[in-house]
Amino acid sequence: MSYTKTIGKAVIALMLALSLPAYADGQPGKFDYYLLTLSWSPEHCAEVPGDKIQCEGEKHYGFVVHGLWPQYNKGYPDSCSTTPAVPEAVVQEMLPVMPSEKLIRHEWEKHGTCSGEKVGDYFNLIRNTFQTIKIPDAYANPSHQINTSAASIRQQFLEANPNLHLAVACKGEYLQEVRLCFDKEMRPTACSSGVRDYCPASDVIMRPAK
Repeated sequence: MSYTKTIGKAVIALMLALSLPAYADGQPGKFDYYLLTLSWSPEHCAEVPGDKIQCEGEKHYGFVVHGLWPQYNKGYPDSCSTTPAVPEAVVQEMLPVMPSEKLIRHEWEKHGTCSGEKVGDYFNLIRNTFQTIKIPDAYANPSHQINTSAASIRQQFLEANPNLHLAVACKGEYLQEVRLCFDKEMRPTACSSGVRDYCPASDVIMRPAK
């Protein structure tokens, strides 16, 4: 397949993914499945180098949690209720896997309030599920740039976690996220048609973690 055709398919996939509507009037707990999104931290830090906890501390992060998003089979609920802010104790518990206080609070307001869970239970779901996922050895805080492909990233994750259903997301030629689908009991489940790979380039670059 030509590079031009590959780009065209990726752009179409991205447009379809981004076109899924958010529903601000969603009801807490009324959704079809969860999307657990893992961010490749080195890419985030290349874009937002001033993020002190994640990008300027002594710890070098690889995959971290971006969020746990309730999904409809088409679209997703958004900001389902106005509840109290995330308690500071919960924020501190989550920093090892979501190293951004601002992100933790944002994810609860936008997505967690649609889960139907209490704030502590929602973040426990995130932390406990993340701990069950085996990050492929090749991607465990690499000190050098990795040149790969979306297909290879998918294969590596499936070899380490045979039951997962996932999609790989890039920004240009750089890996941005891996998105994993779970049912409400946090068991791997099939993703809806709107959750698919979108990497504009056939070759994917993973920035080094150190």
